[in-house]
Amino acid sequence: MPPKDKAKAAGISASSFFDLKAELAKQEEDFAKNKAAGKGRSITGGTKLRDTKQTIWARPNKGVNARSARDVELEAISKPTMEHARAALERKAKIYDKLRKGKSGGLNEKQYEGLLVDFDTMGPTHTLDSDSEDEDESKQTPKILDQDDPIIEYEDEFGRVRTAPRSEVPRHLVPNSGKPEFDEDEDVIIYNPVNHFPIYEPSAERVAAVNEALSEANNPLGVHYDASAEVRAKGAGFYQFSGDEDTRRSSAPSDPFAALEAQAKVSFDNGKGETKLASLSAADNFLAQLQEEMSRGK
Repeated sequence: MPPKDKAKAAGISASSFFDLKAELAKQEEDFAKNKAAGKGRSITGGTKLRDTKQTIWARPNKGVNARSARDVELEAISKPTMEHARAALERKAKIYDKLRKGKSGGLNEKQYEGLLVDFDTMGPTHTLDSDSEDEDESKQTPKILDQDDPIIEYEDEFGRVRTAPRSEVPRHLVPNSGKPEFDEDEDVIIYNPVNHFPIYEPSAERVAAVNEALSEANNPLGVHYDASAEVRAKGAGFYQFSGDEDTRRSSAPSDPFAALEAQAKVSFDNGKGETKLASLSAADNFLAQLQEEMSRGK
């Protein structure tokens, strides 16, 4: 006859159920802790699943990728600029070394005077480098000729004629050929003849006509002011004299005091023609005083 209790038939006791329950509770507690800590969840067997969702600490900041791309582009753009700056610095370093050794370095007098370092006071420094005279010349490689640094002849301190690049020649031994100072823009300057541009030369008839128009015969000094040549409002007391010299002299009074005296004596009272003796005497006194003051002024 089969047993009534299936658990007993399978050999499972009540303690086994409690152990399984405790294990499940422990697994649930660990899962909750891992989830709160942001760790990936795991399954039975220890195989960790890939967490597709990144945490806030693992995600990159906004715009980092765009800035990185821009940095790459700027680096590609600035690379030629850096190479150009490097070449310029190397060229300046060579010039400085030559100046330090007492050579001209390819600079003219004006450029040498504008230097911030007084190489003459420092004096030339001789070091065992590529410019040393003790070095074996057979080991030196031929240098490429530079158009900006031509080979010139100069006379050294012992009277020997030697040839060397201009930048290698000492400053006090650079020959003066009488030409203008070396200029970097010399190739750009165009030296034209003096009369390169056309010059206006008037004809003899034109010169004679201008001289005649400006001669004293056509421009007399006795020309009086002509008010008709000006378009403007004249004052209330304006008087236009005649342009004719004879008419002008006849219209002008010979004795201005006599004219003033005649004008002062002719006075009418209410249209009756009665003379004002008091006014005439006052006018006579005024004219006498005025004439006396003018005679004193002379």
